[in-house]
Amino acid sequence: MADEFDIIDIVFAATEEANVGITGYKDNSATGEKDNHYTVRGIGMETTKVINKAPVVNINIFIKKLSNGMPNRSLMKEVKRKMASSLKDITHPVGMYWKSRIVWSESLGEAKAGFDCTNIRLEVITQLN
Repeated sequence: MADEFDIIDIVFAATEEANVGITGYKDNSATGEKDNHYTVRGIGMETTKVINKAPVVNINIFIKKLSNGMPNRSLMKEVKRKMASSLKDITHPVGMYWKSRIVWSESLGEAKAGFDCTNIRLEVITQLN
């Protein structure tokens, strides 16, 4: 049975396999990060007798805006598509129950000054009894 830390580790490994060429962080990005990057973070875990479910794992992609202030749409599109593809085929430990799906993907605009941000939301279930 995986807990919220295992889930973040497994999802983070999947994002690294996407090989998007930008730095990834678990939970939060480094203070003062100025380069393109992404974060993988959870918002808790629901545990009952029959199911372990991380209601949401957020993958936030931060791409620096162009010098004219416009979003770098082509780079965001490339990174987002590679991430989504990798998240649809997550490798997990042998014998572990794992079911995940992308619930949504949407632009968060300028969630961080100077960056365009896209959020991919992943639902993960790690145990059914």
